[in-house]
Amino acid sequence: MPTTEENAAQRSSPSFGPSLPVLVLWVAAAGACGAVLRLLLVELSDEQYMRFPWVTLVINLAGSGALGTLVGATHAWQRLPQWTVPVLGTGFLGSFTTFSAVILAGAAAQQRDLFAQVTSTLVVPPEMWEVGAYLVISMLFCTAAAAAGITLGRAVFGCTAMDCQHTGGDHR
Repeated sequence: MPTTEENAAQRSSPSFGPSLPVLVLWVAAAGACGAVLRLLLVELSDEQYMRFPWVTLVINLAGSGALGTLVGATHAWQRLPQWTVPVLGTGFLGSFTTFSAVILAGAAAQQRDLFAQVTSTLVVPPEMWEVGAYLVISMLFCTAAAAAGITLGRAVFGCTAMDCQHTGGDHR
């Protein structure tokens, strides 16, 4: 069984993964695919007419869970190619789930002229409570989805809590 140092040496070798320029192109292509998929899902749902941005929430929950599963799988099964996390995680899922989309969806769903609303005479406009609640819901549930995904990824690829703890995640 290879040691952690041997695994690190194998992963850092140039033959293990693509060159940096190729990896950057792969990440960019995966990012474009994730962004287009998100755009299609939002456009097909007519989310701009909804009071609460349900589609953005579902996209972010699914993406957070998928990213957690990817991280759990790569932690448990280190035979995955080195490019897996940058291309699928950073590229595809990073563009599919974005915090800026959460902010934009939350603000747009409440009022078109949010700046005028915030600067009005009301201390905190009623719609701002909904935006705040949406942000808190997004952060809590997406974090929970990522944690569940990590657990699922480790379980599916054979790394139980005891295995990962005793071997430093190097379970095969």
